[in-house]
Amino acid sequence: MEPDNRPSAAGGRSPRSLGASSNERRELRRSGKGSAGQSAAASQELQDRTARFLDANRVFNLAELAEAVGLPQGLGTARGLLRQHVEEGRIKEAAPKIYVVAWDQESRGRFVVPDYLLASKLRPDGVVGYHTALELFGISYTALYNTVHLISDGRPEKVHLPFQLCRIVRPYRTLIEAGKTDFLTVEVDRLGVRVKVTAFERTLVDVLHRADRAGGRDEVIECLNVAPYLVDDFDCRKVADYVELLGIRSVAGVVGWWLERWQTELNVSHLTLERLREMIPAWKPYAILSRPGYAYLNHYWRVYLPPDLLDTSFEGTDPEMDF
Repeated sequence: MEPDNRPSAAGGRSPRSLGASSNERRELRRSGKGSAGQSAAASQELQDRTARFLDANRVFNLAELAEAVGLPQGLGTARGLLRQHVEEGRIKEAAPKIYVVAWDQESRGRFVVPDYLLASKLRPDGVVGYHTALELFGISYTALYNTVHLISDGRPEKVHLPFQLCRIVRPYRTLIEAGKTDFLTVEVDRLGVRVKVTAFERTLVDVLHRADRAGGRDEVIECLNVAPYLVDDFDCRKVADYVELLGIRSVAGVVGWWLERWQTELNVSHLTLERLREMIPAWKPYAILSRPGYAYLNHYWRVYLPPDLLDTSFEGTDPEMDF
């Protein structure tokens, strides 16, 4: 006789062989269909939320997408959710974990994203600063500067963007210790994307202190020569507040010299100038990348400045002036 190959009770029989009633079997089938239906509905809802997110966000990172659509599983799941959209060409990965909508739905043309928008998405606490901040305020002098600076309280690194290099630098130590890394920052809207950027009062101090992060001495001088005509709502008191918070006394002289130079145009108070005077050190620092043998001493502000600044042939031109 042939052996009986039917499964034993221990081997797991079907509901029918286990003696389940017809009502029980129908209930089992209904519950299976319900689970599958619920899963399909949840998947469709997730796709709908993703589509709404893409309609509202032209530039985003994976963490923003995961939070918006409710994906606690992690960034890998978010990346998988975008795979179909990437394959269809609707979006593309423009930088590590940074995505952009590839096509403008209204004009049906390719959506071109400036690199500073991509950089602003690299770190959750990222603040655009230095020369890039000047660009956002419309003060940039040259279009050839090819570095985006992002300030973030994390590991410094370089990230290659489509057209520019992004340098991620840390905030000054005193800002970190005081818990004020966001001091004098503002949000601006560019192409529908909110970008956090250092306010002009902070940017002014930063580029005078670190001209190497703003295109160099000549670029800083030319940018700041036109800045008084382009900046609105300038508050000289905030400049002094920021210098005090930094605690870098060597920067007080060059900042005070610049504010005094534009005292009338920017309505700089004598009180602010006196505050900065009280902060200047006893020694005489070199400012704006000046160096021994290539600098002149401003005795009042006790600071060495580049000789280029003695040339007053170009003191800045009001953009609205007629020729």
